[in-house]
Amino acid sequence: MAKTAQQVAEKYASRAANAAPEYLSGAESTTKDQSTAAIAAKTRWQAELTAAFGRGSYEKGLGKSGKAGWLAGIRSKGAERFGPGAAAATAKYATNSARFDSARNAASGMPIGPRGSETNFARAKAVGMALRAAKVGGA
Repeated sequence: MAKTAQQVAEKYASRAANAAPEYLSGAESTTKDQSTAAIAAKTRWQAELTAAFGRGSYEKGLGKSGKAGWLAGIRSKGAERFGPGAAAATAKYATNSARFDSARNAASGMPIGPRGSETNFARAKAVGMALRAAKVGGA
């Protein structure tokens, strides 16, 4: 007799949970560079996305799950993973964000005017320009 979908799903979950060490080992021992491979596949990826949008797959996929599916995912796994994920990313965020620290302070020596004033717009522009320069390789 064939296995039920529930039996197959349970077997999959059990085997996947036990395969975590192999997953890590495989990632650590591979000689392939995932980012180089992804960059090389850019044209194919773009073509596949365009085709998927053209046939309505984007909408169909989102429509299958809907808000109820989205919330179910958050309740079943997202909420418990959110904190650890954020904690794991803290150092990377701090490192990547630090290059914008001086740009965020670009208007610190400028005067502050009343709401909506040209003085405040100048402050916002100074920060915006400094952030852009930091992003594209300036300051």
